[in-house]
Amino acid sequence: MRFIFVLGQMFLILLLSGCAQFAGPYYLNHGEFEDGISVLSEELRKDPEDATAAYYLGRYYLALGEPEQAVSFLQVAAKLEPDNSDYRFWVGVACWALDDFKEEQENYKRALSIDGDNISANLYLAHSYLDEGKLDQALALYDKVLKMDTYNPQALYNRADILTRQGKRDSALKEWKAFLEYYPDGSLAVYGTEQLNRLGDFTYRNFILGNRNVTLRAIRFRQGSTKSDLEGNLSLRVLSAIMESDKDSAFHIVSYCKGDAALAEERAKKIKAHILNAHPGIDSGRLPLSWFGVPEKVKRKGQTYSLDDSIRFITVLKQENPS
Repeated sequence: MRFIFVLGQMFLILLLSGCAQFAGPYYLNHGEFEDGISVLSEELRKDPEDATAAYYLGRYYLALGEPEQAVSFLQVAAKLEPDNSDYRFWVGVACWALDDFKEEQENYKRALSIDGDNISANLYLAHSYLDEGKLDQALALYDKVLKMDTYNPQALYNRADILTRQGKRDSALKEWKAFLEYYPDGSLAVYGTEQLNRLGDFTYRNFILGNRNVTLRAIRFRQGSTKSDLEGNLSLRVLSAIMESDKDSAFHIVSYCKGDAALAEERAKKIKAHILNAHPGIDSGRLPLSWFGVPEKVKRKGQTYSLDDSIRFITVLKQENPS
């Protein structure tokens, strides 16, 4: 305990002294940008050669939406430590905030000339190329990022987007599925799922559940069976969680099975039972059912797709909620 106390006291002394190595990341991570500017401005005044102080001052001003101030401090830091690729990268970010895209790219390239494996510089240069429509150059850099950071969400997403734009359907499908496997939630997942559906693949689908647009992995059944896959069961957990957090929510389960209405009915009932068995506190009346012995028709981008076996979830309005 005494050792921890002493360490804490030492850190406090270093912080209050304005030591940029300690104060810099502290104020940045805590979002205390104005306090950081006050402390490190004094530190830089005392020692104009303190590259770390200049760097964090640039980061604070950038976070405050003042890129003109930010770029001047970041350029000082990069000049004082010309071998620091991170400092040069952040000069590029500040140039982007100033809409100076030529200088933005130039600084990313200079960062990469210092350290070719700087993931952030590779990633942001790829973003810049993508904005310019230089798809092949952007794709090459995203590939490089993914070799260093296999699950990088921005690289995975934009790689799939580029392949879609290039009309490489099979490769795009593979990449969208990889992205959605790792990142199935949020606005990017919704957009990625929409792109996947437009390409005629409905492995993932978006549903309006309550007040949210939610991405779910499609529930798949074995041929002629009511046994569903594991991924589909995970989607039912999401649905159940929404129902437990929003007691007014109710979702209509609609089952389609081409040529077999009885099987469609069994599947709808099986899904409802699965949810209620796992969460017995949910009122069964909040899960009305419908089933049809025909394919589901889905329209995307002016084209109609026929899904022989599928499950839809439709939000039931409160006034329609069965008692």
